[in-house]
Amino acid sequence: MSAPQPTRAELLERIRASSKDAVVLAEMQRLGFWPQGEGEPRLAAELIEREAELSQQLNALRQEAAQYADPEQALRRMRRERMAAARAQREATRRQRHEARHERALAWHAERDRHIGWLGEGVSAALQPVARLPADPAPRSAQPSADQADPSANAEHAAEPAGQARAATADRGGAARASTPRTDRLARHDLPLLTDAPALADAMGIGVRELRFLATHREVSRSTHYQRFTVPKKTGGERLISAPMPRLKRAQYWVLDNILAKVPVHAAAHGFLPGHGIVGNARPHADQDVVINLDLQDFFPSVGLPRVKGVFQHLGYGEAVATVLALLCTEARADTLRIDGETVHIAGRARDRVLPQGAPSSPQLTNILCRRLDRRLAALAATLGFAYTRYADDLSFSASGEAADRVGELLRRARWIVRDEGFTPHPTKQAVMRRGRQQTVTGLVVNGAAPSVSRRQRRRLRAALHRAHTQGLAQAHWQQQPVTRAQLIGWAQFVHQVQPAQAGALLSQAQALLPAAHEASAATVNALAQAASARPAGGGRLSFRAAAAQGQTPPLASGRWWQIAPRPTPVRVLTDQERREQRQARRAAQAAAAEPATTAAGVGPAGARPGQGGRRLSDPRTEDAGRAGVPAPDGHAPQSRTRRRLGTYVLQLMAAWGLGNVVFHDRLFTQVALVMLVFLYLMRRQSWALWGGTMLLAALVAWSLRFLG
Repeated sequence: MSAPQPTRAELLERIRASSKDAVVLAEMQRLGFWPQGEGEPRLAAELIEREAELSQQLNALRQEAAQYADPEQALRRMRRERMAAARAQREATRRQRHEARHERALAWHAERDRHIGWLGEGVSAALQPVARLPADPAPRSAQPSADQADPSANAEHAAEPAGQARAATADRGGAARASTPRTDRLARHDLPLLTDAPALADAMGIGVRELRFLATHREVSRSTHYQRFTVPKKTGGERLISAPMPRLKRAQYWVLDNILAKVPVHAAAHGFLPGHGIVGNARPHADQDVVINLDLQDFFPSVGLPRVKGVFQHLGYGEAVATVLALLCTEARADTLRIDGETVHIAGRARDRVLPQGAPSSPQLTNILCRRLDRRLAALAATLGFAYTRYADDLSFSASGEAADRVGELLRRARWIVRDEGFTPHPTKQAVMRRGRQQTVTGLVVNGAAPSVSRRQRRRLRAALHRAHTQGLAQAHWQQQPVTRAQLIGWAQFVHQVQPAQAGALLSQAQALLPAAHEASAATVNALAQAASARPAGGGRLSFRAAAAQGQTPPLASGRWWQIAPRPTPVRVLTDQERREQRQARRAAQAAAAEPATTAAGVGPAGARPGQGGRRLSDPRTEDAGRAGVPAPDGHAPQSRTRRRLGTYVLQLMAAWGLGNVVFHDRLFTQVALVMLVFLYLMRRQSWALWGGTMLLAALVAWSLRFLG
């Protein structure tokens, strides 16, 4: 199929682009009157093509010469080009800066869920990774040019002794080694291998963000992880109890069951250990000539964050993991204030954090921490012929025979060892009990062959039970205070645990206090409780501690766990030019969406009607509508705008006429206002706000004409 015949306009455009001879040659070759690339006319064809190239170059030179014909215009054009290039460069730089900032924000958004980051002033330095030093460091002359910019810095480096440089290198190497876990020590006690804080969070079954929330030290905070209350002491005063919230208690249970419980303690320790109790602690001291009790003052608060961190590092964990574990197991003693209706907790520095009395991990931490204290005291007791046990902060010694005469030496050396281990002996809680008086160890009497409850306490319990049976539970008292049914049963079980043979009648009387609806004995209730706590993982819902130890979500009696809301993904900030481009793209999309309606109305895709060979109609109304960004299918939209404009103009004329003839009764004002409105209509300025200004101006003009006339 032959190519279509070019139009006159197309031929003229081709002549202007090259030359007349080139166009004639191309048309003759197209029509077959001149062979292409062969025969005699080859030389003429090459000449014509060369002439066309020269004509194009000549036209380009003429256009360039015309640009520099007027120097001022050329300077203005060059200035516009430079400004346009500068704007383009600034826009490119701005886009690169926004893109780099957005990439950094996205990287930190992803890293924040994998990196523990900041945990407070004074503890976060150990969390940062230590860069490995090269095997052969480059000479100082090859260092980055930051020192070269400051001559004084170079002088300081030149004067730096070589020993100090080697010491700094050794410190950095030691920090790198301290952050690496000791696998041999961890394997010794079968402890989990934790290389960093994210690994610890995965093992606990929580996220890094929740671990950061639990471990962060805050000197000023609006929330606290502990519920603090006081309980009365047996010897007078009050004891501060810090009970952790469920989230922190879950983490502390995991630390206790997966790390601390696997570490063996000294045989003399009997407190807070499975299979041990106050009876086992008092049994070695039964039927002795002398019994000595020492008490450690502020036992739990005297153990600070550095000592707890040292325990975990000694077990084999790196400094980063040991820091997080120590923060989880310590608390910051805070003062609660009420400021402007808001509760604020003011705490001290991170190094002032201590073991909370009430956390499940604190007793076992003290047992591990006191292993050297127990070894030294046990060795001292064995040397002097004494027996030694420890229940939490209660130290007990006992001896018979000649060793009972060495009490002074034992006390003097024991107090020195206690102070050397970082503890303080209580000045008022030291007791030396000979055989001629009642000897007690952790509340049990040890004068006989076996520990027992004191006769006075058994008599009080028997009297309270008798009063409860004869006069009613409301008339029963215990230690000058009203007693409940649960307290009487608990005391009876305690006496039965220490002296099963002698306390059978007391336990039967206490169990008889149970109401008819609860005829099950206390032993049955205890058996059910123990069976529920020992339930296997596949046999139903795990208990709080068992689920926490396995890294699962423990059950809550109050409902579901509150989850931390995820942080929104960073959004890139657009430049002004990008926003303008987006607006233009939206307008183009809207115009493209309106194009099918234009085609359905009978207009072609390029604005041409069918049967016109694809030529574009030059309708001024359509062009105006296209420039305004409003689709004009077949001229309907411009006609509707014209009708609206005409209707507004008629309403404004009527309003001006009524204002002049009815309100002001001024014919001159009416004439001036009508003339101004006609002028505005010709200028296509028709808004009611402009109409109001026009009426005011017409009134001023009419008043001026009347004043001058």
